Amino acid sequence: MKWRYAISYGNMKPGDTGEKLEKDVAKYKAELENVGIKMLFWGHPFGVSENVVWVLDLEGSMDKYIKTMDITSPITGQRTDFVLER
Repeated sequence: MKWRYAISYGNMKPGDTGEKLEKDVAKYKAELENVGIKMLFWGHPFGVSENVVWVLDLEGSMDKYIKTMDITSPITGQRTDFVLER
């Protein structure tokens, strides 16, 4: 089994606008790429209490995801679900 995707949910920071979030996510996406993780999608989910979601391609490595802990996320209250691949 390999770690394939990380699906993270969180909330915009208080006072942020959609334009600010878009800029912050672009910066976060570039920082993720520096540690070898590709952000496949991001947007606003339905049916959950959070208002931001993104999907990260881990390419089989949890070590890459652990490196994201050193990157400041543009959202708060983040929770993550992982998808495994056989």
